[in-house]
This record gives sequence, C-alpha cells and structure tokens, in this order.
Amino acid sequence: MSRDARYLAAAVEGILAWEWLVSGANKLISGTFPQGLGAVLRDGVKSNPNGWYVAFLQSAVIPHSVAFGYLIEISEFAIGVALLLGVILLLSPVRRKGDPQYRLALAEMSVAALASLACALLCINFHFFMGDGVFPGLDAANAFGEGISLDTLMPPLSLVILFVNVQSLCDMTGRSLTGTLRAAGDRLRALFGVASAPTTSHSA
Repeated sequence: MSRDARYLAAAVEGILAWEWLVSGANKLISGTFPQGLGAVLRDGVKSNPNGWYVAFLQSAVIPHSVAFGYLIEISEFAIGVALLLGVILLLSPVRRKGDPQYRLALAEMSVAALASLACALLCINFHFFMGDGVFPGLDAANAFGEGISLDTLMPPLSLVILFVNVQSLCDMTGRSLTGTLRAAGDRLRALFGVASAPTTSHSA
C-alpha cells in the first residue's frame, strides 16, 4: 500500500477514532448511561418501524439494559483507543519481521482491525434503532433533516478502514490477504478452543 493511501486512510480512521472516543468518554463521565439506557430504549421502540429489531430489543436487550449500558460505553471508548493506535501505525514506517517492536505493532494493528469491525457492527445497530431501513431512501418529510445520518455513513467507512488495516497486516507479515485472514481465523479458533477443520486431499 502506498504512503499516500496510508496517510489518507489514517485521516479517515482518526476521524472515526475521535468520534468513538468522545462518544464513549461522554457516557463514562456522565456516570448514568447504563442506568438510563432502558428508558431510552423503551421510548425509542414506540415508533420504530423495524419490527424485527424492536422484538430483539424487547426480548434480549431491554431486560438487561444496565449490563448492555456498561458494555456499550466501555466498547465505544475502547474502539476509539484501538483506532488511534491504528492511526499511529499507518503514519509510521511499516514494521516487518525482525524490526524492533514488530510483535507489539502486529498486535496493535490486529486490535485496530477488530475495532473497525466492531465500529461497523455497532453503527448498524444504532442505524436500525433510529428507525432507518436497510438503505436510506428519499423522504420528503425529512426535507429539513440530514439526508444520510452519521450512523448510516459510518459502517461503510469502517469497512474501508477494516480493509486498510487488514492490508497493513499483510504488508507487515508478508502474507497474502487470504493467508492473513486464514491465520487470523486460526488464532480465533485457538483462542476459543475450536479445532480447525481438517483439510482433505483427493488422490487420483
């Protein structure tokens, strides 16, 4: 990946990181977000047209809203920190095997990649909570509002950053994209104690 592409990606990732840091910090500083989440969710589902999502909130989230509140505020702040680490690495020379602090940089970039994926998933969740459909459409009643909300815009940006971070991992390890994804899958399976599927060979 060229230096200009890395710098451009770092700028976008920095904006996303700042958004998550501020959002998470506001929730942590308030000290009341977990306790107030249930009331916000119950009020928000009253006019939400996404029936399947409302059912999910009412059955799985609202009964445990305090626990989800703590999880959300910690996750948002952690995503911001992880994405900032990714920005620093994108602005730095690519570290390769044998370079100082290579393993630390590899771990930090892996965390940044996971954070960008979590960013996309959380924003998709917020998108549906705001009552938006799968794709934003024309709505004359929303003439004085924003055409596309931030929660709708951030998932595709997060997926772009995910691709950049994974590509950076490829540059660091010298593996292809497929090889990097396979190695990441193996590590996750090892972490959760799931055995890898045996590869079968076909003989003539």
